[in-house]
Amino acid sequence: MSEVESLKLPSGKELTLYDLVKFCYDLSETDLDILFKLMDGRQKTIEELSEQLNLSKATVSRSLTKLLGLGFITRTRIQSGQNVGRPKYAYKSSLEQVEARMRKDVEKCSEIVKEFITKVLSTQRLKLA
Repeated sequence: MSEVESLKLPSGKELTLYDLVKFCYDLSETDLDILFKLMDGRQKTIEELSEQLNLSKATVSRSLTKLLGLGFITRTRIQSGQNVGRPKYAYKSSLEQVEARMRKDVEKCSEIVKEFITKVLSTQRLKLA
């Protein structure tokens, strides 16, 4: 995709979806790279993501924890033949899952911003009266 779609704000500033997600969720480029890698719907382990993105397992693990907490990805325990050692997990996401989460959060943010504007302007009215 050579041309990235953007949203034009009332100020004239343009935001891409990448900018918006980065801002709203405080995601790093690494977090976004991992999220986009998982959005194909196929399960991937920390080891697979680490190899595919040329990142340390610790870096991948931190990003996965953040994305999991935000509800962008899901985690499934992988059953191995041995019940010894740490459990192993696979992670995945989908465009639908990410879109649903973002839509829900944008609606919530919109309500919070509306309430904030009303509160601040009401306080200002009292000061002017």
